[in-house]
Amino acid sequence: MHDMRDASSQLLTQILSVDSPELGARLKQRLKSAFASNGLGVFDEKALGFRKFSDYLLRAHGDLVNVEWQEGLGDILVSLRGTPTARPHVPTFKQPNASDGPVIRSDVWQAFANPDPERKRFFNTRTDKVVHYLDGHDSTERAQVEASPESFVEIRPIPEELQTRWMRDFLDAASLPPNEKEALGPLIVEPYSSTVNATCTRALGAHGVAWRKYRTAQVTSTIKAWASNADVALGRLHVTPAPLNSGATQTGPTVESHATGDLSVSARSDQIHPRQQVLKLLELLSDDDISRLVLPTLLSTIMIRSRM
Repeated sequence: MHDMRDASSQLLTQILSVDSPELGARLKQRLKSAFASNGLGVFDEKALGFRKFSDYLLRAHGDLVNVEWQEGLGDILVSLRGTPTARPHVPTFKQPNASDGPVIRSDVWQAFANPDPERKRFFNTRTDKVVHYLDGHDSTERAQVEASPESFVEIRPIPEELQTRWMRDFLDAASLPPNEKEALGPLIVEPYSSTVNATCTRALGAHGVAWRKYRTAQVTSTIKAWASNADVALGRLHVTPAPLNSGATQTGPTVESHATGDLSVSARSDQIHPRQQVLKLLELLSDDDISRLVLPTLLSTIMIRSRM
């Protein structure tokens, strides 16, 4: 046990001396790779008697590292003691390809990407379903969570400030003409919403694809970090493919529309009544989006139709 701890201390020091602070999920993967490449076997904190990687770090290496929870990242930040940790580490993600792996379920994606602070969201570890309700309001979903809290893991949505910062970081790095960057400037000072994201995507034109990939990588990384910290198998959050040659039509959750924002319907649109589609979409919007965007459009449509 002491040999394992000594080896782990050396490897943690080497890793964090280069990248500190580091996200817990990434640090764990790098530590596992370092163990394997150095012929030290398989690193597994559970085999060592620890429930989570964060528990292992605090109890086995509390004298070596600082462990902090950063709001919005969905993961811990780990740094060597004596090094600054005030500024969160935002890793650079590679642009994902279509073949990069399974797709995150739409309901899971929305739970993280919709920044509405009034909406509470939980993952049911028994049924793999996402439930949500408005904070301070009685509902069937709230009663379910309060009746069996041990069966639910809270999902903290990605704050709008962090999602706005992603937009700002992308625009800073994008090879856009100065006049185009200036034209997009007002978008990144607006409070983040699915509408702002969709507007930015369209305004970027040919660069919209790169922005969608960049944002997808950021959200996916946050979800993976949450799953690791919550001890939820990542496969439970993926879209389940339909059996080959079965002739069956998939009716489960579909992929979020990264092209236009966060407005997706969780089932095939041709199997849902249009009114139900509208209600599902409204559930994904904040009250502010509804009052600023939806109501004026509906009123205008009704007035036009009344004159026909």
